[in-house]
Amino acid sequence: MESLCIDFLNSDWRDWRGSGRREDRLRKTEWLQSFLEAWGLQAPLPHFTDDPQIAELVELRISLRRMVEAVARGEDITSEDLAELNRVMAMAPSHQRIELRENEYRLEQVSDTMGWNLVMARIVESFADLLVHQEKRRLKICDNQDCQWVYYDESRNRVRRWCDDKACGNLMKVRRFRERQKEKGEA
Repeated sequence: MESLCIDFLNSDWRDWRGSGRREDRLRKTEWLQSFLEAWGLQAPLPHFTDDPQIAELVELRISLRRMVEAVARGEDITSEDLAELNRVMAMAPSHQRIELRENEYRLEQVSDTMGWNLVMARIVESFADLLVHQEKRRLKICDNQDCQWVYYDESRNRVRRWCDDKACGNLMKVRRFRERQKEKGEA
């Protein structure tokens, strides 16, 4: 399942193979541009990494990450965090508009707000939609401590432990195998 908020949360990239390398993609203009294009959003791209708007985006990501971690542990989101979500969504009041396109009526959510306030509101709306309309127990964090990628578990019985079975899953299985072999050799 693709989700705007999950894509945003994963902008704090970590090398899942364990090198310790980390990359804050919110501070990369190319990543921000492709993120906006992928989700059909528009905002002026910052020209420097200490732009106040970037700091707001990083703070939003930290807050959302804390909330996802709580949900992944089976906890409720605090009333303070819910107030923060509502504050961000209120930055871009919107309404629905109906249009006729290609002989079909379509509803779309529109807002008079533009720029990063709208982007941040859409990110939070995406997170709120996951909480309200999806099974929140499926919102998980990869068990690979080097990765910590946020993902939505679409497996039938909700038992997926890694963001990607072929990458993190295989890596963790190999690590466990090598650890068992090492223990056998020491015994």
